[in-house]
Amino acid sequence: MVMEAECCAGPRRAGRPMDPAKREAILQAAESVFIQEGHGASMDRIAVVAGVSKQTIYKHFKNKDALFEAMVRRRSDALVEPITSMGANASPAAVLEAQGMRFLDLLTRPHYPCLVRVIISASTQTQSPDAGPHFYENGPLLTLRRMADYLRRQSEAGTLRIADPALAAEQFFGLVNGQLQLRTLLGQDAQMTPDQMRIRAQAAVRVFMAAYGPQD
Repeated sequence: MVMEAECCAGPRRAGRPMDPAKREAILQAAESVFIQEGHGASMDRIAVVAGVSKQTIYKHFKNKDALFEAMVRRRSDALVEPITSMGANASPAAVLEAQGMRFLDLLTRPHYPCLVRVIISASTQTQSPDAGPHFYENGPLLTLRRMADYLRRQSEAGTLRIADPALAAEQFFGLVNGQLQLRTLLGQDAQMTPDQMRIRAQAAVRVFMAAYGPQD
């Protein structure tokens, strides 16, 4: 993958605090620009959209790869928010339903298939062969690991009975997804109302809990 020279950032002042608002603006701009222009989008364009200088971007991210990975991780953080924020007292069924709803919300957003197509396209180009692996490792794989960690903790607490949390994590997202992601990537209408998302998520949770819920 073509890297932009780190020297563009110039010297960084020791101890100077980073501005979290600027970091967030950069990440939002990066997602927008990557979707519009692909992985070959320039840092200059991202800087313009973010309303910052290119030097400011390099103060937060050493190169475009680091920015791309941070952008994907940001999405993963938002995706797994239900399993990280609902607390230990919430039942697995309630947490999984909320997690399923969050996943469906991501899959049905208009930008999602565009971003995935950008990654697939970049992965087939000789100048960006690592785009796909970087996306998978910092997005889907990271999400699966976080879900597996949650399921492992619940199994240890006795609220679930799961021998292979990593496999169960894949199965849960598969139950929620079905063919929805495929439909969005093929340009089919996949919009859902909140009630439709809830019904779909609840159905997935029922099947999951039937397989992995505690024995009576």
